[in-house]
Amino acid sequence: MPQLSTPRAGDLGGAGPQPVRRVAVLGSSGFVGRAVVAALSSQGVEVQPVRAPRLSWPLAQALRVDAVPSGLDEEVVAELAEHLHGAQTVINTAGLPDGSALDSAELYGGNALLPTLVARASALVNAQRLVHVSSAAAQGPMALDETPRTMPFSPYSRSKAIGERMLRREDCVDTVIYRSTWVHDVDRPNTRALIRLAQSPMSCVAGDGDAPTPQVLIEDVVASIVHLGLVSGPVPPIVLQPPNGMTTGLLLRLLGGREPRHLPPLLAWYATSFVNAYGKTSLRANAHARRVDMLLFGKRQAPGWLAEQGLAPQLRPEAWERLRTAGTSLAPTPGADAVARPRTGDSQPRDIDESAAERSSRADATRGI
Repeated sequence: MPQLSTPRAGDLGGAGPQPVRRVAVLGSSGFVGRAVVAALSSQGVEVQPVRAPRLSWPLAQALRVDAVPSGLDEEVVAELAEHLHGAQTVINTAGLPDGSALDSAELYGGNALLPTLVARASALVNAQRLVHVSSAAAQGPMALDETPRTMPFSPYSRSKAIGERMLRREDCVDTVIYRSTWVHDVDRPNTRALIRLAQSPMSCVAGDGDAPTPQVLIEDVVASIVHLGLVSGPVPPIVLQPPNGMTTGLLLRLLGGREPRHLPPLLAWYATSFVNAYGKTSLRANAHARRVDMLLFGKRQAPGWLAEQGLAPQLRPEAWERLRTAGTSLAPTPGADAVARPRTGDSQPRDIDESAAERSSRADATRGI
């Protein structure tokens, strides 16, 4: 990793470039976007919500090119630029976050094409930086790090990987790709599903349960995104959410309130081999298989640049226990019967003034895991 000299969050008022006063946020009505807007506002930053256009981009087109054609969707770029005008930093949290989604033109439009168009629009208004919220799912079964390497295992992860690849081809604006890991909050269907699993007889881990697993709280993700958006000086092109020390066994203990079953590693391996065989039947099935594998065996990741800056989050077991007590008081969500997956932004790009009823209806349609 290149040696960089970027100030920490507490040094933002020091010498150097003027502090960021105005930030545009795409996807501000989504899960991550809402939290980012609240955090920026609490720091006195003027937030500029921007409508994320609904885009369609067939997979066949996305796979045929190494970069987004220069003339593609020029009208969309121009319209975005009008709404981004005046923003010093642009944060893109928009996209379609359904980890079990099937291949669709909307999936690749929102996750693969939109980031590049946002970058071009940001360049037109001379924004200082673009922070694009991607997903660690783009790296699939490999150990997580901050390299450009990806290994998609589902339509969702492939759409995120293509979005990263296309965005890296753009050199029109200073861009950082932020890879979120698996995010939890009390009102997330996936978190509540994981809580139910942790409290069920199916709660189990391989061996001692001391394998690391990249599970984080929404406030940790937001702190990373806001830091990347406000910090002065250079940042790496790809940044991974730092780990908090969570392990497979501790996760299930905190969310389940009891000790999970400990399977002999060999037995757990045989069990997951059957699940992985099922996963080979389709990319969507493979997404489910990867989640089971991560619950049992965890996933390793590099600490990353944010950790080097002293911004690795604390584990805070009491916060995870609060998730359990709050989550069990909520009614189960139909269809939310699997474990957590990455979600970044809106369920699909949509207007920020969409009504609560419309958001609820749309969430119900995309909630299946």
